[in-house]
Amino acid sequence: MYARMAGIAAGALLTLSAVGPAAASPPSYGSNGVFGVTTNPRDGWATAYLPPGRYRVDQAPSMPPYQSAPGSWYRCRDLPCGPGFPGNVIASGAAIRDVPTFVDVLPTDVAVALHNVTFTITP
Repeated sequence: MYARMAGIAAGALLTLSAVGPAAASPPSYGSNGVFGVTTNPRDGWATAYLPPGRYRVDQAPSMPPYQSAPGSWYRCRDLPCGPGFPGNVIASGAAIRDVPTFVDVLPTDVAVALHNVTFTITP
């Protein structure tokens, strides 16, 4: 039994290595949540962390015939981060459906809140 499973695993590994390495996609984050900026970590408020950098902003995908709700993003100087905490918001913007826009997340930012938006880091 173990020999058979080992043979199957070896065959699968051989098949994967014959295909070659997959091209790496740039990291993306979203489409909802508060993401801490890795240069200013804070406990308890962020669901995940993202590095500072330039990001492409896209409306969150949806399945036809429906369209996802309009998306928005918020860069914050402190937590909590989002539209309900305007004193912490540095900048905000909307995702425009089918038109990529860009935003710079600075090393001094503490968090980014995404609402129906996907951030993809640009090279």
